[in-house]
Amino acid sequence: MSTTAQLPRALTVELKLARPGLDIRAQFRVAPGTICALAGRSGAGKSTLLQGLAGLAPVLGGRIALGNAVLYDSTKKVNLPIHARRLGWLDAQAHLFPHLSVKGNLRFGESSRRPSEPAAGQDDFGSYVHVVQWLDLGSILNKRPAQLQATQRFKVALGRALVAQPHALLLDDPLGQVPTADHEGLLELLAEIPRRLRIPVVLVTPRMNEVIRLAHDIVILHEGRMAGSGPAPHILSDVSLSTFLEGQHAGSVLEGEVKRHDLQWLVSEVDVLGQRVTVPAMLHAVGNRVRLKVRARDLNLHREMPFDTTASNLLRGRISQVLLAGDHGTYGAVAVALAPALEPTGEEKPQEAQLWVMLTRKSIQDQEWEPGQPCVVSFKAMATQVSAWR
Repeated sequence: MSTTAQLPRALTVELKLARPGLDIRAQFRVAPGTICALAGRSGAGKSTLLQGLAGLAPVLGGRIALGNAVLYDSTKKVNLPIHARRLGWLDAQAHLFPHLSVKGNLRFGESSRRPSEPAAGQDDFGSYVHVVQWLDLGSILNKRPAQLQATQRFKVALGRALVAQPHALLLDDPLGQVPTADHEGLLELLAEIPRRLRIPVVLVTPRMNEVIRLAHDIVILHEGRMAGSGPAPHILSDVSLSTFLEGQHAGSVLEGEVKRHDLQWLVSEVDVLGQRVTVPAMLHAVGNRVRLKVRARDLNLHREMPFDTTASNLLRGRISQVLLAGDHGTYGAVAVALAPALEPTGEEKPQEAQLWVMLTRKSIQDQEWEPGQPCVVSFKAMATQVSAWR
């Protein structure tokens, strides 16, 4: 990379906004080269917050900065116009200029870059030539937007945003109009952007599988307020936040490395802290990092290693927390910290992973589950959903 290229900068956001019936308050930071997902149920204020960040919606106060560069500061009366903020924008509509060809739309993005500014990222990743090749747009450069399929429109809109060399990228349900069959390939493209351009990315999407696939960090909004924030595996593995996310589909997300494929039985094995998790056969190569999603209601809890079970996965751990919904609720949740196969040595930071198990309140009390007790978590291979990661 050129030594004169734009240095990576974090995006810091502290904003107050309002829309009819909803006051929005949020404060978060997105490191360069990472994706932060704004999550929460419909109407929580996610898209409004993203629009305020871009300068597309009025805000009541706060501050937005990229590194030391201030884009908006209500106290200091700083409010850069949209084009000066250098924030790339892509939503479900994939807005393109109808009177321009694909090439014309891409070149428009290129023209919005300052002439004196070098291309950012690695290997000139955001250049016109590289973007056309990377997104496979060469065969449609002369077509107009009206002639494009939804997936092609998405690629062109993404390409135009990239050749403009944005200092951060804002994504508001970018795959909303794209056929589901094309999602996986496009998610692979989106996952590569923050690493290659080393820019912060903020994502809003109603589909949790996209959050699991892409997000390094998550900010949860509930009725305009932050209900939680932190690293994606931690937030997605906290059933106390399930009310704001997936409800009955709440569970845990584990990160691991693909270790083996069994072609005879069509299963794969993933290493999670030295313990093996069996999942349905997948296409991810041995050595690749993946994320595993397991619903809390699909797990069982045992005091000893069971021998008469059909569950393929038996993971050792220790109970870290027990949550009961009052004295009269039907269900409760038990958090289990997975035990690493090998203890860390020296200055090495111990790795952590947690599974939540949903049980009836009666079962929790009858078994006298308490924090600190060793246990075994069991679940079937078919209970896991696998997503690529990094």
